[in-house]
Amino acid sequence: MNVSARTQYACLAMLELAARYGSPQPVPIRQIAERHNAPPNFLVQILLQLKHAGLIASVRGAAGGYALLKPPEDISLADVISAVDGIAEEEAAANEPSPTAVVLRETWRRIDATERQMLDDISLADLLGRIDNQDKEMYYI
Repeated sequence: MNVSARTQYACLAMLELAARYGSPQPVPIRQIAERHNAPPNFLVQILLQLKHAGLIASVRGAAGGYALLKPPEDISLADVISAVDGIAEEEAAANEPSPTAVVLRETWRRIDATERQMLDDISLADLLGRIDNQDKEMYYI
């Protein structure tokens, strides 16, 4: 699966917000940008898209930042990708396709459906759990 830089930064930002879900303090954009080496101006655009999609809220001011509007278990990767890049839908054929084209189109449709189902099934909470497990398996010297 090819993932755009926009989607990658959106997922990183959403995981940062998910890790701090329920905190009384919003997460400043500067903190997200520094932690993941993300261009702040690009991150602002991405966070605006996520806000317009109803996934996050913003708080203005010196102590402002961003926070999730829903629990991490209620936000899937498909939600994030749809908000920032959209999930490609199949284009209709302009004319009567050949039998070979019909078989290929059905194959692509099945692959897309499987990919979409996988993205729907993976929540931010699932990913946070995997991050926690990875941290526990690390050995520090």
